[in-house]
Amino acid sequence: MAVYYKNVGNTARVMETEPAVKRKPAATVKKRRAVRFMYANDHRHKLSALTVITLTLIFAGAAGIAVTSANVAVAENRVITLKNDLLEIQLQNKTLEEEGNRFEDAVSMREAALKMGMAPPGPHQGLHINVPEENYAEYYKQNK
Repeated sequence: MAVYYKNVGNTARVMETEPAVKRKPAATVKKRRAVRFMYANDHRHKLSALTVITLTLIFAGAAGIAVTSANVAVAENRVITLKNDLLEIQLQNKTLEEEGNRFEDAVSMREAALKMGMAPPGPHQGLHINVPEENYAEYYKQNK
């Protein structure tokens, strides 16, 4: 590269034959912040074993409480059903007891039967059969 000198007044200036290469200034790029749903340093945010164990125990306890409360609700419904059945049976017993008290003596039963149009059986309506004693069925006979 050749260098030339030029006298300007009482000083000499250096003149280059080839102009210096102009470098472009570095382009300034705006940093765009992208929306991230994960941490950039995710390895720093891991949970400790103690935290995992604690959370597991909390969820297990919550599940146990849910199961227990469901069992209590089922048992409560069963108790309500049984109470309703008991009340119904007590009402039936009371009704039958009143009906039994109404027909306690034979005279009132005969009068009620006659009012309904019933009559004592005639001789042709009753049938008696004599069976020998060895043909009878015996139940709950204890060994002697």
